Amino acid sequence: MYFCLNSMTMKYILGILTLLLITSCKTSSDKDAVTYFGGQIINPKSNFILLLKDNEVIDTITLDKENRFLSKYKSLKEGLYTFKHGIEFQYIYLEPKDSILVRLNTWDFDESLVFSGKGSSKNEFLINLFLKNEKEEQKMYQYFGLNENDFSDKIENFAKEKVAIYNEFKINNEEISSGFNTLTNAAIYYPLYRLKEVYPFYHRKVKKLKNFPEVNDDFYEFRKHVNLNEEDLLSFYPYRNYITNYFYHISYKLKESDSTKNNLTVNMLNAIVDNIKIEEFKNSLLKKTVVDEFLKRETTCSINNDTYKVFLENCSNDNYKKEIQNLVNDSEYVVNHKPLENFDIKSYDDRVLSVSSVIENKKCVIYFWSSNYMNPDYLLKAINRLEKKHPNILFIGINMQSDLFNLSNSSNVKLIDYKKQFKLPEDSYARKYLTSNYPRTIMIDNFGIVTNGFTHLDSKKFNSELNKLEKK
Repeated sequence: MYFCLNSMTMKYILGILTLLLITSCKTSSDKDAVTYFGGQIINPKSNFILLLKDNEVIDTITLDKENRFLSKYKSLKEGLYTFKHGIEFQYIYLEPKDSILVRLNTWDFDESLVFSGKGSSKNEFLINLFLKNEKEEQKMYQYFGLNENDFSDKIENFAKEKVAIYNEFKINNEEISSGFNTLTNAAIYYPLYRLKEVYPFYHRKVKKLKNFPEVNDDFYEFRKHVNLNEEDLLSFYPYRNYITNYFYHISYKLKESDSTKNNLTVNMLNAIVDNIKIEEFKNSLLKKTVVDEFLKRETTCSINNDTYKVFLENCSNDNYKKEIQNLVNDSEYVVNHKPLENFDIKSYDDRVLSVSSVIENKKCVIYFWSSNYMNPDYLLKAINRLEKKHPNILFIGINMQSDLFNLSNSSNVKLIDYKKQFKLPEDSYARKYLTSNYPRTIMIDNFGIVTNGFTHLDSKKFNSELNKLEKK
């Protein structure tokens, strides 16, 4: 059940706000243009939202008692911004003199998002385009069995359809800036470019081919139009996602063709260093590549020494280096086939307990989590599914944020078993191996021996590791 103002009241409030904002904007000169951003959050996860530009927080906006917010900015730079609430985020394109209001329900973040006010039409168009891209990508998976020419035709048809929709939008919205035009073209083409980069991998899987398929160079003609250092798109996920998949593709081909280049992650790191000239973009891609390798290790998470060496030699961001160093240290702290060191936890009603008293003589999965990295709604559903599948294993959750933040107001609150949810005191021994703040999962047999010291719920090998634990 949604607890919110009725629709007529909400429309009245938004209408009045919109009128006031537009009137204020009209009194501003171009030099001192004021941009307004506000709205209302239904079922909020916290009492604020963040506005970011290029992944940097530029404003923290507090919600009032009716969960509304409003902020104004003088001489705001035109471009793509991100607003974030809880763990969810969405893009917003802002221009001077815009007065944009958003309304959304956190229980259905993207689908419930509504824009109003001056500048809302371009943002509504972008949201609809993003949602169309998601549905389109799901549809495209049925076409990976096609030959390269037929697959290219499918991609071309999708592109033409979206370009036609955008052209119609431009006819009805004559004041389209060059910046918005660049962003929209990126939103149209880069998800399609990515599908072409992953085509050989999925085609091989669908056709059950032994070798990596040879694809004609004309298939990748689009690469001539790709700028790997597009500053205005650095924080745009479809662009970054394409870049990552492109580097993976060329690095995999190098691994297949050169026996001396058999470390895929090292190939990717070198490709990033050779091609990315924007320093912070390069650093963030290097860090992401190393973390991805860490989380995708076959069983227990770890970082290859060659990977670590190349990262340290080429990353110039000391905070990223420290983060990866902490990740390495954390992974080495809990040793497989050794007893788990006891540590303190707090129950939901703030009683201090020892973890050994909770897991005694039980096969157990301890998942440390944080709402900074994991959506509580997703977490609760995942654990509920795992508990039904593995009833002989105890699953206990430990929130690294020292509270039960975001669980009690989750849309899946009915799934919470508070007897299996705990908080981690600041002085708990377990803090020694959680310095990176990344979520981690530890598996223990009924003798208190660690069977897997560092895995995570989304690991490809997680289910097989659970099966091993169940059979012990």
